[in-house]
Amino acid sequence: MWRSFAVLGVMMISGCGPSAYERTLSVLNTEADRWEGGEDFNTSAKDSYGRPLSTSIEKGVLNYTLEVRSNGPDGLPKNSDDIVVTRSKRHGESSVAEEARKVTEGVAGGAASGAIKGIKKGLGLGREEKK
Repeated sequence: MWRSFAVLGVMMISGCGPSAYERTLSVLNTEADRWEGGEDFNTSAKDSYGRPLSTSIEKGVLNYTLEVRSNGPDGLPKNSDDIVVTRSKRHGESSVAEEARKVTEGVAGGAASGAIKGIKKGLGLGREEKK
């Protein structure tokens, strides 16, 4: 009887505490939360497997996006066991209205150019294309 309780006690104790995945995820989130939204971010933190974290920042139309990555238990980058967290912050260098204006100008300019060519061709004023 006591043997059963002892085995059960050992099993319970050995299963307690956060896993390596959970510890790594906590480190990644803590490091990502330090980012202030700029173009640069460096960290010397390591994951629970003892390996350094990697970071990258991509600039989008409206946001900077930070990726903080652990290569996971196998240590190989960019595969299915990697643990990744991301953060996004606006960079304020452009706005939705400004980007929409740029697209509209491009479309309107192309449409106007095409309409003028069509009118000239219809009136017989333009150069005819040789086939």
